[in-house]
Amino acid sequence: MWPNEKASQPDPTQGTLPDSKDARKDPLPNYSTENTFASSSTAFQTRFASLSMHMEDRIRLLKFPTPIIDLCRRAIKATWARGIQDEREYGGSHEFKLYGTPWRGYGEQAIAARRLIKDLLAVLHTQGWVLMLSTDVSKKNYDKDSLLFRHQTPAPAECDWCCISFSKSDRIRFIDAPSEVYNGFIPRMEPGRLQDQGQHALGVYELKIYGKPWWAGGIETMMVRGLLLSLLESLEEEGWTVYASIDQKNGGEKYTETDTWHCCRPKGWEKGAPVYHN
Repeated sequence: MWPNEKASQPDPTQGTLPDSKDARKDPLPNYSTENTFASSSTAFQTRFASLSMHMEDRIRLLKFPTPIIDLCRRAIKATWARGIQDEREYGGSHEFKLYGTPWRGYGEQAIAARRLIKDLLAVLHTQGWVLMLSTDVSKKNYDKDSLLFRHQTPAPAECDWCCISFSKSDRIRFIDAPSEVYNGFIPRMEPGRLQDQGQHALGVYELKIYGKPWWAGGIETMMVRGLLLSLLESLEEEGWTVYASIDQKNGGEKYTETDTWHCCRPKGWEKGAPVYHN
């Protein structure tokens, strides 16, 4: 038996909207409202859906159409090598129970879990489900963000994806990021801040920073913010934008976890071209 949880009842209303066959894909999401027309007045119906992470091994999809759930299942199987243990309907959502502990995992599991969310974001983005916000609406220990999406037509242009994690107390890990991103970031760091660097795992480049920046106090907190600004500059210089900053890992009773940055860049972007942000 799975642990009992208090079921939440979703809003049962969900619009069915036609897709535009002739619309061109834009590099920047076009947040125009989708319209349905009643006989005597214009009614606006926008589709929203959520993806949330629960316990140590669950993903719940709420109000996504069945074909989108099928695509997410395919993405999970392709990215999470341990596989899907079970599926069920839960409080109006479709729940995937994964083997392993993606939201508590360390080492290889932690990297795979970040790739999993990255790939799910990419699949949904390609289908026109654009992230509106990631939000924490729980005061429980070990909680994680909920991701809220809005459907748009036409879907945004296809993108490349990477992610950046702030690991342990002093590491930045670039997961599936091109070398230009971290090579452009290192010279922007304050002299003497970089303690070590190197390949952490396949497709993962790690920087080790002196001190404990993710536990910073006093004026050191401003150094950390400056570090993040330099990182954003490096991303933008190479055409990347932070699409989502997500708390996707269980913390503890006395501490929280850092976010993971999930970044995207339109395919075919050339240096010097505009950088689009959501």
